[in-house]
Amino acid sequence: MNHDRAAQYEQLYRYEIIAALNAVVRACQDIVTEHSHRGFWTPKPSTEPTPTHQDLIEAARRDVLNRLQMVIHCAETVAYTIEQDRQRQPNRPTE
Repeated sequence: MNHDRAAQYEQLYRYEIIAALNAVVRACQDIVTEHSHRGFWTPKPSTEPTPTHQDLIEAARRDVLNRLQMVIHCAETVAYTIEQDRQRQPNRPTE
């Protein structure tokens, strides 16, 4: 593989990783903006005056945990795919 092509792959990998991690950071920012006050999680008000532990667990999953798990899983998938691609191409220089 020529040097120009290898450099193009490396640049593509960088773009993919940066985009994936930017999605994680944006999700964190959105969650903080939408579901926190002064850095502390504030679940959306429930119909109950005092939410139960189960209400809080459901709110945590709905508002924070599921979203973070999804974007983190996507970022991990990008990293894994790039690593697998690099292993399949032994002729590519590492840097």
